[in-house]
Amino acid sequence: MVAVPAADCWLHPDVEVRRSPISGRGLFARRPITADTVVSRLGGRLVSTIEVHEILADAAADPVRPYIDTIVVGEDAHLVLPPRHTNGYGNHSCDPNLWWIDAARRHIPAGEEVTNDYGTSTGVESFTMGCSCGSSLCRRVITGNDWRIPGLQLRYGDHWVPLLAMRIRATRRMRATSRPVCAANAEAS
Repeated sequence: MVAVPAADCWLHPDVEVRRSPISGRGLFARRPITADTVVSRLGGRLVSTIEVHEILADAAADPVRPYIDTIVVGEDAHLVLPPRHTNGYGNHSCDPNLWWIDAARRHIPAGEEVTNDYGTSTGVESFTMGCSCGSSLCRRVITGNDWRIPGLQLRYGDHWVPLLAMRIRATRRMRATSRPVCAANAEAS
Protein backbone atom coordinates (compact mmCIF):
# COMPACT_ATOMS: atom_id res chain seq x y z
CA MET A 1 0.00 0.00 0.00
CA VAL A 2 1.27 3.46 -0.90
CA ALA A 3 1.18 6.11 1.84
CA VAL A 4 -1.02 9.14 1.23
CA PRO A 5 1.29 11.99 0.18
CA ALA A 6 1.20 15.57 1.42
CA ALA A 7 -1.16 17.69 -0.68
CA ASP A 8 1.55 20.21 -1.53
CA CYS A 9 5.27 20.32 -2.32
CA TRP A 10 8.13 21.95 -0.43
CA LEU A 11 11.29 23.48 -1.93
CA HIS A 12 14.48 24.49 -0.11
CA PRO A 13 14.59 28.29 0.37
CA ASP A 14 18.01 28.47 -1.35
CA VAL A 15 16.53 27.25 -4.66
CA GLU A 16 14.88 29.53 -7.20
CA VAL A 17 13.43 29.37 -10.73
CA ARG A 18 15.56 30.87 -13.53
CA ARG A 19 15.96 30.54 -17.29
CA SER A 20 17.63 27.20 -18.03
CA PRO A 21 20.12 26.19 -20.70
CA ILE A 22 18.62 22.67 -20.52
CA SER A 23 14.99 23.58 -21.18
CA GLY A 24 12.79 26.62 -20.54
CA ARG A 25 13.02 27.40 -16.88
CA GLY A 26 14.78 25.35 -14.23
CA LEU A 27 15.66 25.31 -10.56
CA PHE A 28 18.94 26.89 -9.46
CA ALA A 29 20.88 27.05 -6.20
CA ARG A 30 20.99 30.63 -4.84
CA ARG A 31 23.63 29.57 -2.33
CA PRO A 32 25.82 26.46 -2.04
CA ILE A 33 23.90 23.33 -1.00
CA THR A 34 25.86 20.57 0.72
CA ALA A 35 25.58 16.90 -0.24
CA ASP A 36 22.67 15.01 1.39
CA THR A 37 20.70 18.21 2.08
CA VAL A 38 16.99 17.71 1.42
CA VAL A 39 16.18 20.11 -1.40
CA SER A 40 12.60 19.20 -2.28
CA ARG A 41 9.63 17.21 -1.02
CA LEU A 42 6.95 16.24 -3.47
CA GLY A 43 3.24 16.21 -2.77
CA GLY A 44 0.06 15.99 -4.76
CA ARG A 45 -2.60 13.40 -5.38
CA LEU A 46 -2.41 9.70 -6.06
CA VAL A 47 -4.09 8.35 -9.19
CA SER A 48 -4.24 4.99 -10.95
CA THR A 49 -2.43 4.18 -14.19
CA ILE A 50 -5.70 4.55 -16.11
CA GLU A 51 -6.28 7.96 -14.52
CA VAL A 52 -2.74 9.19 -15.25
CA HIS A 53 -3.15 8.19 -18.91
CA GLU A 54 -6.48 10.09 -19.02
CA ILE A 55 -4.89 13.17 -17.40
CA LEU A 56 -2.01 13.13 -19.89
CA ALA A 57 -4.37 12.60 -22.86
CA ASP A 58 -6.58 15.50 -21.72
CA ALA A 59 -3.51 17.74 -21.37
CA ALA A 60 -2.29 16.75 -24.85
CA ALA A 61 -5.72 17.58 -26.34
CA ASP A 62 -5.91 20.96 -24.58
CA PRO A 63 -4.74 23.81 -26.88
CA VAL A 64 -3.02 25.44 -23.89
CA ARG A 65 -1.09 22.17 -23.30
CA PRO A 66 -0.88 22.31 -19.49
CA TYR A 67 2.25 20.66 -18.11
CA ILE A 68 1.62 17.60 -15.95
CA ASP A 69 4.26 16.33 -13.50
CA THR A 70 3.97 12.73 -12.30
CA ILE A 71 6.15 10.06 -10.76
CA VAL A 72 5.39 6.37 -10.41
CA VAL A 73 4.98 5.27 -6.80
CA GLY A 74 3.39 1.82 -7.18
CA GLU A 75 2.34 -0.73 -9.80
CA ASP A 76 -0.94 1.14 -10.18
CA ALA A 77 -0.22 4.39 -8.35
CA HIS A 78 1.19 7.67 -9.65
CA LEU A 79 1.76 10.94 -7.82
CA VAL A 80 0.44 13.93 -9.77
CA LEU A 81 2.05 17.12 -8.51
CA PRO A 82 0.01 20.31 -8.06
CA PRO A 83 -0.16 22.27 -11.34
CA ARG A 84 2.92 24.38 -12.06
CA HIS A 85 4.26 24.28 -8.53
CA THR A 86 7.81 25.63 -8.28
CA ASN A 87 9.13 22.07 -7.76
CA GLY A 88 7.79 21.21 -11.23
CA TYR A 89 10.48 23.36 -12.85
CA GLY A 90 13.15 20.80 -11.98
CA ASN A 91 14.78 19.69 -15.23
CA HIS A 92 16.21 16.31 -16.13
CA SER A 93 19.93 15.61 -16.44
CA CYS A 94 21.62 12.30 -17.21
CA ASP A 95 24.20 13.33 -14.57
CA PRO A 96 21.96 14.94 -11.94
CA ASN A 97 22.93 16.58 -8.68
CA LEU A 98 19.80 15.32 -6.84
CA TRP A 99 18.75 11.80 -5.94
CA TRP A 100 15.13 10.88 -6.69
CA ILE A 101 14.27 11.67 -3.07
CA ASP A 102 15.40 15.16 -4.00
CA ALA A 103 18.34 15.29 -1.61
CA ALA A 104 21.61 16.64 -2.96
CA ARG A 105 23.65 13.85 -4.54
CA ARG A 106 26.79 15.97 -4.24
CA HIS A 107 27.75 19.53 -3.32
CA ILE A 108 25.83 22.01 -5.50
CA PRO A 109 27.58 25.36 -5.93
CA ALA A 110 25.60 28.61 -6.03
CA GLY A 111 24.31 29.27 -9.54
CA GLU A 112 24.27 25.61 -10.64
CA GLU A 113 21.03 24.17 -12.02
CA VAL A 114 19.43 21.65 -9.66
CA THR A 115 18.46 18.52 -11.65
CA ASN A 116 17.35 14.93 -11.27
CA ASP A 117 17.28 11.95 -13.61
CA TYR A 118 13.68 11.35 -14.70
CA GLY A 119 14.63 7.73 -15.44
CA THR A 120 14.85 7.08 -11.68
CA SER A 121 11.17 7.96 -11.16
CA THR A 122 9.49 6.97 -14.43
CA GLY A 123 8.33 3.39 -14.80
CA VAL A 124 5.64 3.79 -17.46
CA GLU A 125 6.91 1.74 -20.41
CA SER A 126 5.41 4.08 -23.02
CA PHE A 127 7.22 7.15 -21.63
CA THR A 128 9.91 8.64 -23.89
CA MET A 129 11.49 12.07 -23.81
CA GLY A 130 14.28 13.54 -25.88
CA CYS A 131 17.22 14.77 -23.84
CA SER A 132 19.76 17.48 -24.54
CA CYS A 133 21.04 17.97 -20.99
CA GLY A 134 24.59 18.53 -22.21
CA SER A 135 26.15 15.99 -19.84
CA SER A 136 28.89 13.71 -21.15
CA LEU A 137 26.64 10.91 -19.85
CA CYS A 138 23.61 12.08 -21.89
CA ARG A 139 21.45 9.15 -23.08
CA ARG A 140 19.71 11.36 -25.74
CA VAL A 141 16.37 9.63 -25.04
CA ILE A 142 14.90 8.98 -21.59
CA THR A 143 12.37 6.15 -21.32
CA GLY A 144 10.20 4.37 -18.80
CA ASN A 145 12.56 1.40 -19.16
CA ASP A 146 15.78 3.19 -18.19
CA TRP A 147 15.69 1.37 -14.85
CA ARG A 148 16.73 -1.75 -16.82
CA ILE A 149 20.08 -0.21 -17.88
CA PRO A 150 22.84 -1.95 -15.86
CA GLY A 151 25.12 1.11 -15.91
CA LEU A 152 22.38 3.28 -14.39
CA GLN A 153 21.61 0.62 -11.78
CA LEU A 154 25.29 0.70 -10.78
CA ARG A 155 25.57 4.50 -10.81
CA TYR A 156 22.43 5.12 -8.75
CA GLY A 157 22.54 2.12 -6.40
CA ASP A 158 19.39 2.20 -4.28
CA HIS A 159 18.45 5.75 -5.30
CA TRP A 160 15.33 4.92 -7.31
CA VAL A 161 11.66 5.39 -6.47
CA PRO A 162 10.68 2.35 -4.37
CA LEU A 163 8.75 0.63 -7.18
CA LEU A 164 11.72 0.78 -9.57
CA ALA A 165 14.14 -0.31 -6.82
CA MET A 166 11.86 -3.31 -6.23
CA ARG A 167 11.82 -4.13 -9.98
CA ILE A 168 15.62 -3.91 -10.10
CA ARG A 169 16.00 -6.27 -7.11
CA ALA A 170 13.51 -8.73 -8.64
CA THR A 171 15.37 -8.67 -11.97
CA ARG A 172 18.68 -9.34 -10.20
CA ARG A 173 17.16 -12.26 -8.26
CA MET A 174 15.77 -13.73 -11.50
CA ARG A 175 19.17 -13.43 -13.20
CA ALA A 176 20.91 -15.02 -10.22
CA THR A 177 18.54 -18.01 -10.15
CA SER A 178 18.50 -18.54 -13.91
CA ARG A 179 22.27 -18.70 -14.44
CA PRO A 180 23.35 -21.90 -16.16
CA VAL A 181 25.14 -24.45 -14.06
CA CYS A 182 28.80 -24.54 -15.06
CA ALA A 183 30.15 -27.83 -16.41
CA ALA A 184 32.50 -28.37 -13.44
CA ASN A 185 29.60 -28.05 -10.97
CA ALA A 186 27.41 -30.35 -13.09
CA GLU A 187 30.09 -33.11 -13.11
CA ALA A 188 30.51 -32.86 -9.32
CA SER A 189 26.84 -33.66 -8.70
